[in-house]
Amino acid sequence: MSAITKPEPLVEAAPAVRGASRRPKSSTLLKLVVTLALSAFVLRQAGVDALLQTLRAADWRWVALAISFAAVAMVINVARWQLMLHGQGADPSLASLIRLYLVGMFFNNVLPSRLGGDVVRAYGVSLMATTKTRSVAAVLMDRLVGAISVLVLGMAAILLSASRLPEIYLRITVGSFAIGLVALALMLYRNDALANLRSRVLLLSDVALLGFKVRPRLEAALDAMRSYSRSRDVVVKGFLISLVANGFSIVNLYLYARAVQAGVGLGDVATVAPFILAVGLLPISVNGIGTIELTFVVLFGALGVDQHVAIAVALLRRVALLVLSLAGGLLYAVRRFS
Repeated sequence: MSAITKPEPLVEAAPAVRGASRRPKSSTLLKLVVTLALSAFVLRQAGVDALLQTLRAADWRWVALAISFAAVAMVINVARWQLMLHGQGADPSLASLIRLYLVGMFFNNVLPSRLGGDVVRAYGVSLMATTKTRSVAAVLMDRLVGAISVLVLGMAAILLSASRLPEIYLRITVGSFAIGLVALALMLYRNDALANLRSRVLLLSDVALLGFKVRPRLEAALDAMRSYSRSRDVVVKGFLISLVANGFSIVNLYLYARAVQAGVGLGDVATVAPFILAVGLLPISVNGIGTIELTFVVLFGALGVDQHVAIAVALLRRVALLVLSLAGGLLYAVRRFS
């Protein structure tokens, strides 16, 4: 087990945060422009009146059930994250990780912040259980295993011919699955060829950005990630847990579609979910607003769903995320990271 390091006091970080918030960076302004432009575009294409009518006619019992599924999926995801931390020698409680996960959701879905949910999670764990490098490695492996599992469920839908998505999207799913497996193999297996590849990557990173040397930090992160090669059972268990969590998430999305009578099946949703997950990670709009709604319009449109109905599904999903995120905001206001 790795030694527990003493956390740096939050007071030292506060002045930097306040100073950074006085003048928005150009990247933040660009995200705001993209958010407004895409939101206006999708709303104009769908029609605000039709969208409001669809939401008024929604069966909110399905929405309530969907939110409960989202909460269950979140807890299972946290259990997977806890397992990845065990692989790094850390042993935080499930309750403390659920609190950090909710706080991360608050930063990710409510605040127009440059701090993403993963950054918040890694920072919070580094204060209570392990080093920053190992907490980041656990979050990255948690993300990788989660992405592969949702692709596996999408692949299952493809093999069962349960999806009506056009073939181009199905090919992208298969290709992404292959890339994910290669990335996982690079993390879990050790040999001379991989060692040479690692050395070349480190040589390319032998630079300094804003006064910080990149190579030592990248080398430490790679070493922490490769430590999972000595505990592959952790990764396998995490993958199995993730299958269950993402199964709940897919049903969650299906229930939103059911609430507005979108006319899509579970297989359709299973092949749409990986794309929504990927687009949600792109840092090109504020909290994914606009980009995710456009993704729903494109993918559900490929399934024959009207644009206003597709956006209604996206908005119901966002409402559920806001409910959980606001709970995280309350927890952050009471205790922050202490």
